[in-house]
Amino acid sequence: MAGHLLRSVLAAALAAFLSTAAYAQAIEITPELKKVVEGAKTEGKLSIETLPDVLAGAEGLKAATAWMKREFNIDVEGSFVPNPAFAQQLGKLFTEMQSGQKASSDAYTATAVQITPMLDRNIFVSVPWSQLLPGRITANVVEADGRALRVLTQMPGILYNKTRFADAPQVKEMTDLLKPEAKGKFVTTPYLAGFDVLLSNDIWGYDKTSDYITKLAGQISGLVPCGATERIASGEIPALIFDCAGGEHNRTRFKDVLNLHVIPDNAQRRYTYITVMKHAANPNAAILYALFMSTPEGQKFVWNAAGFNLDTYPNSERAQEIAELERRGIKFTDVTIDWWSKQPNIPAQHANLIKLIQRR
Repeated sequence: MAGHLLRSVLAAALAAFLSTAAYAQAIEITPELKKVVEGAKTEGKLSIETLPDVLAGAEGLKAATAWMKREFNIDVEGSFVPNPAFAQQLGKLFTEMQSGQKASSDAYTATAVQITPMLDRNIFVSVPWSQLLPGRITANVVEADGRALRVLTQMPGILYNKTRFADAPQVKEMTDLLKPEAKGKFVTTPYLAGFDVLLSNDIWGYDKTSDYITKLAGQISGLVPCGATERIASGEIPALIFDCAGGEHNRTRFKDVLNLHVIPDNAQRRYTYITVMKHAANPNAAILYALFMSTPEGQKFVWNAAGFNLDTYPNSERAQEIAELERRGIKFTDVTIDWWSKQPNIPAQHANLIKLIQRR
């Protein structure tokens, strides 16, 4: 039932996109973009493998290839394959490169956590993004010397049922979750999404975070992965701490029952990136896919489908959300590739915390 509803929402978003696409501003064909378009025309195909809900999955790919046809009059056949995890997919892609095979996915979409350790493996292409969409893609959207393009802003927070956990906005700091009255009212994820940032020595460090997780294990009512939105909306689960992306409450069908509360002392902006594989069979089509997701219409499509987009674009819905939180005094930790590269101890320490919570 949940899958059917999701497909209906994505199909509606695609229909809305196609009906308004004709009104979108024309793309400037720079020499660099012309070269990419000609390359994509020759390729004629695009393979995308990722989590089924990332960038609206198969429907996002359909929207991207429709945009390619409309803007550049090229026919690109898209193929989408769902993959359950960022890390598993990246391992697969790296193995393919080592064995001399073409990449199973022309583009790889993930976060700084997965991408940063692979930057010295020569697996991603450096792309002149700002020359492809000048005025739209600026330096603050591009990272890792052109190898990673920001496309989404995740904002972990308490995803809660407005009726079952109405006191969520009263959680002013992380320690409020350890109070007796909060016990049993929330779940967390088995992989402790949103807690890794606390391990930074500039925030809590390992000892304080480990002690906190040990206490939190006695407070939670269970472990549930991100994506349990239906269970929260139904009231079965009062709240999830933390929701990975922080966008479910913006989806039309959940607005009346769900909300998101960002805890001030663990407020994060976590960026999702598109990278193009060096061993891609269709690298130019992959670049156009990333460009579509960066256009105003692409960002609007993702917002309608998933409830979040990129706050780096000043006119985006996510930018408005974050600006409002900042006006309230919230200060965010930006989990960029540069930030993550300066946190070499977090992955191993986070793995230890996961063992603690899973032994509860």
